[in-house]
Amino acid sequence: APSPASRREFYGACALLDAVADESGVAAALRRALPGTWDQVLSLAHYMVCEGSAPLSRFPRYAATHATPHGAPIASQRSSELLASIGEAERDALCDSLARRHGEGDRLFYDTTSISSYSEALAQVRRGRNKDCVPLPQMNLAMLVGHGSGMPLYYRRVAGNVADVSTVKTLIRDMEPSFAGKVRLVMDRGFWSAANVNAMMREHFKFLMGMPTSLRLFRDAVDAHAGELRGWGNYDPATGLYGMRIAHGWDYEERRPRRGDVVRARRRSYVYLFFDASRAAEAERELAALLRACASELAAGNRVEAHERYYDEYFEVVRGRPVGRDGAIAAATARAGYFALFSNEVMGPFEALAVYHDKDAIEKRFGDVKGLLDFRTPRVSAEGTLAGKLLVVFVALVLTAWLRRRMHESGLDGDHALVGLLDEVEATGRHAREGHRPRVCEVTGRQRDIFDRLGYGLPTTS
Repeated sequence: APSPASRREFYGACALLDAVADESGVAAALRRALPGTWDQVLSLAHYMVCEGSAPLSRFPRYAATHATPHGAPIASQRSSELLASIGEAERDALCDSLARRHGEGDRLFYDTTSISSYSEALAQVRRGRNKDCVPLPQMNLAMLVGHGSGMPLYYRRVAGNVADVSTVKTLIRDMEPSFAGKVRLVMDRGFWSAANVNAMMREHFKFLMGMPTSLRLFRDAVDAHAGELRGWGNYDPATGLYGMRIAHGWDYEERRPRRGDVVRARRRSYVYLFFDASRAAEAERELAALLRACASELAAGNRVEAHERYYDEYFEVVRGRPVGRDGAIAAATARAGYFALFSNEVMGPFEALAVYHDKDAIEKRFGDVKGLLDFRTPRVSAEGTLAGKLLVVFVALVLTAWLRRRMHESGLDGDHALVGLLDEVEATGRHAREGHRPRVCEVTGRQRDIFDRLGYGLPTTS
């Protein structure tokens, strides 16, 4: 008679990521969005977190030796069919569940990043301003990340030739059904425009934005308040900066297409103005070097396209010789070292600055997308599978973000990198024999310590 079938597999990483998926709520969100295939998507996300740069076509080999939520290999053809079955409705359901669980009342960081592609068959791949300086066409990935939780809550694809400033209105439209309660957005100055400010005020969103130094509003604030700002009472020893809040009345406009009129009003807003002495000295040196280079280029007749605006602003050519505009140069020098934030929410200036600096949380998530999950140049050539692949990447990103948060809270990030921690727990084995319950093999002291410090139950041993 044949002996009973038995199998031994690596179980530790699966047990840890299952616990993370349950605690973060992404497992429940997947069950709602993909009731028939959620375990397969979660298995592929496990694989991405653990294997990173390996292509999905290698998943059957991984599943043959590792425990997964699905519990069985997924052939390459089947995984392509799975990804092709995922569309915008599934994405909306997933993001809606995560937003309702983690996003209500939290500050939300919003930003975009470029994803390069070799494929010309993808609809949204275009030539644009590639933020990684990769000479390839691209699409952009827009994302919302919670401030308190560090959780990715929302994502969408954007065509590669669409500027950041143009994406905010779509974001506001998409957020309406998912984010109940007060919405507080944090964005960098690349999203600045009067239309975006009016759109957020119309929806009664609170927001904090970086302010471009080229704005008249910024220049007026510096010219009017520079002396007051640099008083000793506005100095913060912790940051070495001067900072103050300036009340400002925003000229709000709303066009009403049905009535064909424009509503105008003054809305309360604030400019948070700062001065950095060390930054001012460096900026003065950089401006002097730039002006010397521009003068040399004009004198030699060797104009550089990137410097055209500086030629017009700081120089005039008299009898073939460049002559500096002293007033413009003096004004630019006087504003060196100043920077500003703009908001319709009242807070202390250094509280606003701390919140704005915390937006590096979204940069870390983008770093995981491109580095840990190897999605800088995705191996996708068909439009039908791109939406599914992106959803799997997003689920994997939620798992890594939550695990990084737990590692930081427990102090494990000082002892382990995320990849090293997963490698450490992965070696825990599980033995399955036909007709018997699977049993977990020995757990080492270091593995036990990791599960205990993270606050998750240890895989049960027999």
